[in-house]
Amino acid sequence: MPSFVRLATEADLDRLADIERAADRAFAPLFGDVQWGEPPSGPERAAEEGFVLVVAEEEDGPPVGFVHVLEPVLGTERLAHLEQLSVHPDHARRGHGRELVEAALDEAADRGHETVSLRTYRDVPWNAPFYRSIGFAEAQSFDDAFHRGLVETEAGLGLDRWGPRVDMTIRVAALEMTAEDFEALVVEELDRLPDDMVDGLDNVVFVVEDRPEDGSLDLLGLYDGLAVTERGNYGMGELPDRIILYREPHLAQCTTEEALRDEVHTTLVHEIAHYYGIDDAQLHELGWA
Repeated sequence: MPSFVRLATEADLDRLADIERAADRAFAPLFGDVQWGEPPSGPERAAEEGFVLVVAEEEDGPPVGFVHVLEPVLGTERLAHLEQLSVHPDHARRGHGRELVEAALDEAADRGHETVSLRTYRDVPWNAPFYRSIGFAEAQSFDDAFHRGLVETEAGLGLDRWGPRVDMTIRVAALEMTAEDFEALVVEELDRLPDDMVDGLDNVVFVVEDRPEDGSLDLLGLYDGLAVTERGNYGMGELPDRIILYREPHLAQCTTEEALRDEVHTTLVHEIAHYYGIDDAQLHELGWA
């Protein structure tokens, strides 16, 4: 089922409370008939500092879920906190929640935030385990007025009666890494590739550049040369083929060094595969991907 995510319009706002009210019923099998009071209205959410995204199952269709991210100002710092995620149960288990969260993280990054926080139930499957699958990690309790206020509000509502609550965070800002450090990381990942992948490389050099010639951030790597299956009479004196990895596009797509290493590994494998004339299906057959 497709997910169409957009910033909430005025017409969307009146539907949000009904969506949240219906989504809250999913807790009944775990917690019983919990009375958490009426959810905020859509206009009330929109009036707070932050943003609301909705998801629909067709372009310009009615919303079936939403995510609300608060952007409170704390001194000179502006935070990003995922306050509410709700998908109507009639449209659940279709990937809409994940699409909403990922879109919210992108929006937060575009607004200049480095991290996004949230509070949720540790043991409810669609709470902390779900967010962990997206990349959130449990964090120590925050020692600032905003997050202390959240804990106090939850205590007043008695939310901890149904299980432990945890703080979670995720980094959304792109990594920063010098050209020298990125090149060293590429060399390390190249050294980790299987021998049968690299031993057959002939007259190929690996190059790190900041960006492709068009200046975009879309292209991660490039094989500049002829595959061995197309070389024919490949004689002496030929200039070496080049496998190019672009630093800034890699950094723009990754928020942790672990993710960066995985992305560099994938790029190396795919560009080396171009050298051998190998397609994606053969990559999997060989166990290279």
